Amino acid sequence: MDTVKKPTSLPCHPDTRAALDTFFRSFGFSQEGELSLLAEWSLGNAAGAGPRDALALAQARMEDWLEGALGPAHASGGALLTRGRAAFVLCEGAQWGATVLMREPGALPVALVKALRASVPVPAPLPLPTPMPEQQLVLWPLGELFRRWWRAGEPDVSISR
Repeated sequence: MDTVKKPTSLPCHPDTRAALDTFFRSFGFSQEGELSLLAEWSLGNAAGAGPRDALALAQARMEDWLEGALGPAHASGGALLTRGRAAFVLCEGAQWGATVLMREPGALPVALVKALRASVPVPAPLPLPTPMPEQQLVLWPLGELFRRWWRAGEPDVSISR
């Protein structure tokens, strides 16, 4: 009886695989089996892609997944991949395994979705111009020190004025 075995991973260039492994390690995945599975998932039918193209595919797949998992409230506002990665790492999403990324957002465990949405970092407010308080310039620091010492001896007088 002849059996045909399907290779467990798509053949890809070592540089491509290293780039994908680095990308998915930044999400907290570390086991070789999971990294291999994630490389296959992100590449899809583009197994011969170079490192730059493979990384762009992986980022696009992760952004799509994060957009569905986080929902429209957290997906807007820019920097989805950065904020999503931070939320995924903060809620330790890698403990759910690599197969969680291959599920549709509606099929994700409720506990993971809640943890992800609660872990999304809040962006800092934009800096606004404000008036700077007026500063006093002391031209002779030794004289200022002497003035404070002299005023300290006077009753009911603040030495700071």
